[in-house]
Amino acid sequence: RPGAGPRARGAAFAARGPMAPAAPGSSAPPAPPEPAAGPPRPSGAELDYAALVLSGPDEQHSRRGRLFPASPGDPVAAEYRRRAEAVAALPLPGHAVPPRESAGSFDHRYDAAARADIPSDGAWHTVTVAEMPVGLRTEYLCVPSVEETVYATLVLSNATDRALLAGPVEVTVDDRFVLTAALPTLAPGGVRRVGLGPAEAVRVTRRTELHESTAGLRNNTTVLDHRIRVELANRLGSHVTVEVRERVPVTSEPDARIEERADWTAPVDGEGPEHHAPGTRIWRVDLPAGATAALDGGYEIRIPAGKALAGGNRRS
Repeated sequence: RPGAGPRARGAAFAARGPMAPAAPGSSAPPAPPEPAAGPPRPSGAELDYAALVLSGPDEQHSRRGRLFPASPGDPVAAEYRRRAEAVAALPLPGHAVPPRESAGSFDHRYDAAARADIPSDGAWHTVTVAEMPVGLRTEYLCVPSVEETVYATLVLSNATDRALLAGPVEVTVDDRFVLTAALPTLAPGGVRRVGLGPAEAVRVTRRTELHESTAGLRNNTTVLDHRIRVELANRLGSHVTVEVRERVPVTSEPDARIEERADWTAPVDGEGPEHHAPGTRIWRVDLPAGATAALDGGYEIRIPAGKALAGGNRRS
């Protein structure tokens, strides 16, 4: 009939359209998964860097030069892994410390000034990455109440914006090699002290006196008067600065009082290269070449007469 053809063709087109229901008994193809929103996320296997293998030049073009998880039982990947772990087992050079141990509190990147070729011979090699200016000053330190020896120390300060990792440092004086010491980690703005050993030409002597008496209207207070005298002598041919450390008692008893009689100072933690124990006191003395100096100080401990110090009152 007229007009029947176009209607039939429209019905056939509608039956083949994407919205037509599936015939009974037939299975529709699964819909493709929708892509995840945001940037691509690597899988757990792709994040296991130690298990990744770099595809060589013989691989397919889509894999060449890229990292992929190694196949289980791959002998080539196992050999590469064995060689990589063998490097980590090499003994470190003297005073060297792994960065994971020496700088565990911060991360830092070093940009090399130029390329460098390192032989793959299974041995350690020294490569200059960058040069950093570091502040240096020599200080002499002694704790005569423990040992009557003066030690030479090197105070390092890092005023740059780059970290200096722990490792060996070679110390020279007037272009003469002295020793190789262990350099501590220096974060940007950090200050640390490195010991250089005893300074035999700077001598120290310490003498103490203890006088015990009573005070108060009824002699109800025991007074322990500690007197300290420290003598220094500089036998070097140059000027030196010596830091003499003493300690005064620290108490939490409300009945005990400690009165100091000295021109020493109490260190402020955070302003120096190290942490100080409670009660630490410091003298800083400038000694010209061949000069001597004497330091007098002390403290009084006042306690009720019916009490005593732990371990006995007569202690220096």
